[in-house]
Amino acid sequence: MADAASIVEHAPVQDRDLLQRLSLYFDAFDARLRQGQGWFIFNAAPGRSTRISAFIQHRLGELDSDVSSYVMPWRDFALSAYVHEVGLPKLAPAVEDEMMDGKARREYELATQITRNTYDQMISTDLLVLVGLKPAHRHEAHLLDQTIDGRYRQRLATILLTPDMPQELEAEFQTVDPTRTYWERLFRRMYETSLVAL
Repeated sequence: MADAASIVEHAPVQDRDLLQRLSLYFDAFDARLRQGQGWFIFNAAPGRSTRISAFIQHRLGELDSDVSSYVMPWRDFALSAYVHEVGLPKLAPAVEDEMMDGKARREYELATQITRNTYDQMISTDLLVLVGLKPAHRHEAHLLDQTIDGRYRQRLATILLTPDMPQELEAEFQTVDPTRTYWERLFRRMYETSLVAL
């Protein structure tokens, strides 16, 4: 696999500019982390987001620090959101009533543990990189809101990559949350703490 410099060299012109800006970000990474500064990167369709996330992972690998990071594809986030917000709450009454057999109870407890660990990692890692942000259900927007809120309050850096332009992403959020609460809070918090790229 190519190194960070090679990724920049072979990238299209628009991506070269962004990757060079990301290089400057990582050159002063400790200071950026102390400030809780991240990125909100729009228009990152699959090929572009793969290139950008590979570059980020290379730069993280070059660091000599104890920085914790978590790079998570949106598909994994969406699955975790479903289990956390929909699946486990539906099963909870059966567990509380002790109607589950031993195997089903163990599977429920395992799913609960994995979901809790995933959420804890998303909320507490020094840098969270979420690749492919594209909410299709309210539970995804809700968990994203909780995650960004927790990270915002702790001043932890977050990098969000979405295939959409800002207006398109806003429209998707409005589809899953007509009150616009999640979009407005996400955009305000990310705009306040992040560099923005299109």
